[in-house]
Amino acid sequence: EYLAVIEALKKIEKIHHSPEVHCFLDSELVVEQLNQRYKLKNEGLKPLFWEIRELVMKLGGKVQFEYISRNENKLSDKLVNEAIDRHVSES
Repeated sequence: EYLAVIEALKKIEKIHHSPEVHCFLDSELVVEQLNQRYKLKNEGLKPLFWEIRELVMKLGGKVQFEYISRNENKLSDKLVNEAIDRHVSES
């Protein structure tokens, strides 16, 4: 999830023309961590967290992370899984 957010924010940074960015994630834990309402206990994720914070600042700090249920996220899940499958088969 963290890597997906980083990649999305990097792409947005290249084409960003909006005063606000909304990131919808189906991991409530990640949303709460990125919104700094939950502590990040996993030391391995901390560098990724700080990379996300840096990207958010580059985008003017106007990035909102919002939780949506997996049911509401079926199309995105399908597209991500297809991309992962393509990447794995190309490796």
